Amino acid sequence: MPEDLLKTIVLPIALRILLAVLVWLVGRWLARRSRGWLNESLQKTALTESFITLITTVSYFGIMILAGLLALAALGVPVAALATALGVVVVILAIALQQSLGNLAATVIILLFKPFQLGDVIQAGGVVGVVHEIQMLSTVLNASDGKTHIIPNAKIQGGGLTNHSTIGKLRLSLTFRIGYDNDIDKAKEVLTNVLAADDRVLPEPPAHVFVQQLADSSVELVAAPFVKAGDSSAVQAEMVERAKKAFDTAGIVIPYPQQDIHLYTHN
Repeated sequence: MPEDLLKTIVLPIALRILLAVLVWLVGRWLARRSRGWLNESLQKTALTESFITLITTVSYFGIMILAGLLALAALGVPVAALATALGVVVVILAIALQQSLGNLAATVIILLFKPFQLGDVIQAGGVVGVVHEIQMLSTVLNASDGKTHIIPNAKIQGGGLTNHSTIGKLRLSLTFRIGYDNDIDKAKEVLTNVLAADDRVLPEPPAHVFVQQLADSSVELVAAPFVKAGDSSAVQAEMVERAKKAFDTAGIVIPYPQQDIHLYTHN
């Protein structure tokens, strides 16, 4: 009787467990090896590093899930029950991770169509910065003030973005105000010389200086130079100070806001 019990019950169960463990170990080995094989092969393509990471990660976990299902099937769990359970889990995860899945889908679209790449200066989510990393669910931007911003990719896709690096250069619009008593041509010459003295200002297309508006107490001049996208923040920050010093040297006055007050008396 004990021998019959061993042959009919214990041995089949042991074989199933052994087979399940073997399937799991082989699946785990295959998942690890496939990630290495895929990574090595995809590195030779034009795909971005983030896209390669996404593909290898999906393949790794896909093989691990399949190995787990096969191991359960080897233990005798009905395939139909496994498929039903897997479907329920997928639905629950889809509902719980709806936002994350939206970000993941946006990441795939960004990596496929490449509206921006690493190193580009973009404006997205109300932030302007250099693209440091495109992660699986978000994009990391380094702003000119030293802050790091992490923006969900679904927000970038849904809210739109401006890529300042598409053509590699930007036109700045710097506004300066001078008094009505000042010589406009002289002020324009001062600004033109300030722009010409900065090597970061591109010679083509040429910079323009023009009168934009006649305000209540000042004349508004605009300096519009073209610079490389990566130099835009620094040039914009430094040009204001340089223009102020050049105006002071040339005797160009920047007026204070004026307000006329009229007093009325009753006889």
